[in-house]
Amino acid sequence: MSSLPETFDKHLRDAINARAVWLPGSPIQIGDIMIRNTGLLDKGPFKQIGHISDFGATLASVAHVDVSLDLASAKVKQRVFQAGVEIGKDQLDLAADASVTFEFSGKSQFLLKTPSLSGLSIQNLLKIGQLLSTKPGWDHDDFFIVSETYGASDWTFLGTKENASNFEFSGKGSGILSLLSAGLSVGLKSSGTIDVKLAGKSGMLGMNLIRIKKDGSIKPLD
Repeated sequence: MSSLPETFDKHLRDAINARAVWLPGSPIQIGDIMIRNTGLLDKGPFKQIGHISDFGATLASVAHVDVSLDLASAKVKQRVFQAGVEIGKDQLDLAADASVTFEFSGKSQFLLKTPSLSGLSIQNLLKIGQLLSTKPGWDHDDFFIVSETYGASDWTFLGTKENASNFEFSGKGSGILSLLSAGLSVGLKSSGTIDVKLAGKSGMLGMNLIRIKKDGSIKPLD
């Protein structure tokens, strides 16, 4: 059975071809040096140990903006209620009170809703590869460089580790629609217990990683 970080990582790879930042929102930046977090999967598949600037490398970057994300693992269901009746989100009365319940039917389940993604990517990777390939202390097998980041603002992430869970947001119909459409939870009340709750947060969600081979060439992480 996959851990919660592994489940999130797989879905993010399928959606945008990027690896998961764990925990979502952790302060990852382009140029960070990562290693595999073997045996500590609950803390994520990678951990940061430094930055390429520690080895004298200078990076050039370019910004990018990407589409929104609405991801959920297989055993997650959302149910919208208004006036005690279950409805579709397109039936919401925006001025009336409403709620949405997210039902997580098993371990290692998650949902992520965010209105947009943006980030940076390194443009001078070949130059950096040639420089770092000859640096003493550079590990060509185990060091990975964050070559691209995907961040967001005011997103919602919920996840279970070992147990099933139900979690509810309540407020005006307009607020519930904003949550369901874009992950915006401002002004909503929440109830229930869940292992990971990140609502109204900002920060990094995904990253791409590369490895530098001994000849200075660049190999993306599969």
